Amino acid sequence: MDTKALRAAEGRLRAFLQDLVKLMGRAERQHWAGMYIRGLLLNGERKSIEPLVARLPGADVQGLRQFVNQSPWAWEPIQEAVTHKVVDALLPEAAYLVDETSFPKQGTHSVGVARQYCGALGKIANCQVAVSVHLGTDTTCVPLTWALYLTQEWVRDPARRAEAGIPPETRYHPKGDLALACLDRLLAWGLGKRVVLADSEYGNSWAFREALDRRGLPYRVRVEPSTKAWPTVPLPPAPRPASGRGRPRTRPHRGELPAAHSLEALARRWPATAWRTVTWRAGSKGALRSRFARFPV
Repeated sequence: MDTKALRAAEGRLRAFLQDLVKLMGRAERQHWAGMYIRGLLLNGERKSIEPLVARLPGADVQGLRQFVNQSPWAWEPIQEAVTHKVVDALLPEAAYLVDETSFPKQGTHSVGVARQYCGALGKIANCQVAVSVHLGTDTTCVPLTWALYLTQEWVRDPARRAEAGIPPETRYHPKGDLALACLDRLLAWGLGKRVVLADSEYGNSWAFREALDRRGLPYRVRVEPSTKAWPTVPLPPAPRPASGRGRPRTRPHRGELPAAHSLEALARRWPATAWRTVTWRAGSKGALRSRFARFPV
């Protein structure tokens, strides 16, 4: 937004920030937090300190830099408070959306920046990636919590870690683990259990799906067509008599089970009458629709 639009929204912005900035403690932190938010809202491609100060009346480079880089305040209570604000504003039918948010970068010094897939650009590029959980309805989507993804190259480089101020206890975590940690954080904040939606980056992982099930979180995730499954519960052969020492086996070996089939092969078995065309919303190039069938595996 431009400065005129920002002035018009000043009352609503003050009301939104009032309870949040109090969690930061000292009055100067509260002041610079508000200035920083206003700088981020204003138009301008670069969001680093100097460009923000240049277009933000009353801002000061030293004060803003100290707030961003040195001021010691805990982020968790503030993010929890923001989360409750946006949850209260949305419909109860909203679902948890597990996804990634990418931030294109030019240099090599920003924490976590690396050559990796950048969703904002649709290709491999230099960027930061955050694993995020949003709350989404048919018409609205807002971020609830997120975690910065650090590649193994970053985690294994002590000099780079020290220069960027990464805590020594920080370890490498796959994206699926970061997503589960974000969901655990929301549950700990008392947001309750909702359906989890995710693409195949997460849905392909059996460990991720099983972890959602353990938490009692219903999910709808995408998997690759090559994912194997059984159309009915596989019946293992009768257990073999125990031989030698040790405890007898209670589960069959994988090779003793009937062959599993790809989901694509199972789907092709179903007749055309089992499929339904569903339109879910209007897109930029017309209605979004596809064919769906449901069957247990």
